[in-house]
Amino acid sequence: MKHSHFIEFLSLRLQQPLPGWDSHKKMSPLINGSIPTGYTKIPHDAKKSAAAILLYPRSDESELLLTVRSQKVSHHKGQISLPGGRSEENEHSIDTALRETHEEIGIHPSYIKIIGALSPLYVPPSQSLMNIIVGELHAHHEFSINTDEVQEVFSISLDTLLHTDITFHSKQRSNGIEVIAPVWEIHPTIHLWGATAMILNELLWLYKEFKEHIYE
Repeated sequence: MKHSHFIEFLSLRLQQPLPGWDSHKKMSPLINGSIPTGYTKIPHDAKKSAAAILLYPRSDESELLLTVRSQKVSHHKGQISLPGGRSEENEHSIDTALRETHEEIGIHPSYIKIIGALSPLYVPPSQSLMNIIVGELHAHHEFSINTDEVQEVFSISLDTLLHTDITFHSKQRSNGIEVIAPVWEIHPTIHLWGATAMILNELLWLYKEFKEHIYE
């Protein structure tokens, strides 16, 4: 399947209404068997942040770049994540995503073509409204990891993620609350869960639309 065809599809699809919460909620952690209301109740003083979904071709398939956060960061220590972080005052979310990607893993903005954005997601533990920027990485890049923020960089194809079973595990949020979380087991030792999983499920929703479209 051509990576370039998916990028072309995505660039148009991201200009249309997105599934948003309909896709996010499938991977939402559960408290006492229910989805926390905090995800859909965004406070007026929510902190602004941005994350980058970076896609690149590998054997003509779409590959997704992921990081493992270090144990030194304030929130979500040791979790699988996307490059990103807090926005500076008056900073556009695209600039935040590009800056944080450069700071965390050394990819210069000139190597990234912006495709569009997924639905924003409010993350209650960090009280952050996260804007999700989607970009294509022009070429495979040698990473320069900032070990204060990131301990590992790895990738997974969208097809592999799409066909990975969802399992449920007990997790502890950074605010100390115990939850039962749907997870993807895509890493030898770390589950993909929480906000990153919710965000990526929207990407997979669009990827499934693409696959259905090309096989019509």
